[in-house]
Amino acid sequence: MKKLQFRILAIFIAIFTIFSLSIGLFSINLLQDYASNSQEEELIKQAKTIADLLPMNAADLTNLEAATNEATALEMQSDERLTIIDLSGIVVFDSATNKETLENHSNREEFKAVLAGDKVGVSARNSESTKETLYYVAVPLLSEQNELVGVLRLSRPVAEINQISEQIKNSLLLFSLLALILTTLITLIITKRIAKPINDIMIVAKSLSNKQYEVRYSGNAYGEVADLGQTINELATSLEEQTQEIEQNDKRLYELINHLVIGVMLIDEHRTIKMVNPAMSVILGEDITKLVGNSYVEATKSYGLSHLIEIAYQQNEKQNDEIYFYYPKDKIVDANIVPIDGKEPGEQNLIVLLYDITEIRRLEKVRTDFVTNASHELKTPVTALKGFSETLLDGAMEDKEVLKQFLEIMLAESSRLDFLVNDILELSKLEQKQVPMNMQEVNLTEAVLSTFQLVKQTADEKEMKLNLIEEDTLSITVDSSRLKQILANLINNAVVYTQDGGEVTVTIRKEKNQAVILVSDNGIGIPEDEQDRIFERFYRVDKARSRNSGGTGLGLSIVKYLVGNLNGSIAVESRLGLGTTFTVKLPIQPK
Repeated sequence: MKKLQFRILAIFIAIFTIFSLSIGLFSINLLQDYASNSQEEELIKQAKTIADLLPMNAADLTNLEAATNEATALEMQSDERLTIIDLSGIVVFDSATNKETLENHSNREEFKAVLAGDKVGVSARNSESTKETLYYVAVPLLSEQNELVGVLRLSRPVAEINQISEQIKNSLLLFSLLALILTTLITLIITKRIAKPINDIMIVAKSLSNKQYEVRYSGNAYGEVADLGQTINELATSLEEQTQEIEQNDKRLYELINHLVIGVMLIDEHRTIKMVNPAMSVILGEDITKLVGNSYVEATKSYGLSHLIEIAYQQNEKQNDEIYFYYPKDKIVDANIVPIDGKEPGEQNLIVLLYDITEIRRLEKVRTDFVTNASHELKTPVTALKGFSETLLDGAMEDKEVLKQFLEIMLAESSRLDFLVNDILELSKLEQKQVPMNMQEVNLTEAVLSTFQLVKQTADEKEMKLNLIEEDTLSITVDSSRLKQILANLINNAVVYTQDGGEVTVTIRKEKNQAVILVSDNGIGIPEDEQDRIFERFYRVDKARSRNSGGTGLGLSIVKYLVGNLNGSIAVESRLGLGTTFTVKLPIQPK
């Protein structure tokens, strides 16, 4: 801002100097002319006065003794050179030099002007006698009869006149210099007062350009500068409010994107990753945030997705397809590639949206398998009922033994059909969490022992042992009937799928704030590749034994949903031919 201050000062000084010089030159010339004219008028007046004082009694100047004596007296009172010349040009008297040494003055301009009839003769030239540049004024000497008898001439050195002009010039220059110094100081003070608020406003503006929107101008200013400061403050307030709004929107957008279950990736026109959200890292199976600034190819590692992205770049159109990922594990992803404009005009960016539909496709397959399996399971008893009914109607009912046998089979199949339908309805209710829970405190040991009673007959027939290991005495708040349904399914399965002479062990213990129930057997076990599917509807490891046991194939599915509705978890560990262990964990409510 000092540059502006000194610039204003320099401009003012330059303008003042130009005007001062112009006015000074004009004034000096004017004053010089005035001084010269004043000197001339004064000299003329003085010459006329002296001429009027000289006695001119004679008709001519043949006898100017009285006049010269008088002139001598007057010369003593005057600083000018006094000269009296007769009509022939002879110097009668001269106050500066001996008249005898002077030549005839008949050729002098001022003398000739008077002889020509002018009242005043004026000229300026170098004096041959005094060797000075003199200014001459000549007036006529008239007799009492008003006849020209001679010429009186006064002269003054031109240097004296020029000295007066020089004094005037020096005075003007001194005045101009003093005026320049004074106005410079005043201008410096004024420009400083003007420049300081402007400098403060510039500091505020620079702070605003550095995104420091909290700064404000608080200086003292006036006029337009004050209005400018107010405008800057209004601008700062507006920028601060807009910045806060943008930051809030960015924060909301950031939170929204980071909490989306859809993977989001922004790619610029150079195929470089600019932004990713956590869901994208989950879907792609690695921390993609470390790859921001790198090529998207390093993150996707999928030919299908890379190919879809390149098509979007080339066609600049939205692309959609299902992509199969085989690394790090199999996934099915719904990919949407959306072109968007970049920061610069013509710049092309892409938003990659990935939605993991693996579970959706799995559920669709489960649903399809369920319909298929349910149809298959329902078909068997329905076919049996239909076949036996047709046989009886064809005449077999006349045979009482056959009738009784068929009716027993039909009852068994209808019962199985009833169990199957009831299990399907139960499973549907559990999926939709429509089963009411009658929560009460239940002792786990008592629940296990009561379940043992339900399977004791079957276990005794197979000469199996039912063991209970109670590491901790636990009571939990749970729906008693649902807990017994879980235990009954697991313990009954353990008995069914364990060979004669085997044993089933239930262990109860506490882990942190959870009650853990382990149902173990030393039965046939479950193949490792089938352990992930045993909770699916109608899935059977040993289909022949399952059907012979009277099961519907929905038991473990029902157990899974029951445990889930009780806010617990269930897991299985098994080795083929060595046995199986189901682990159920249920929360212990604090008392």
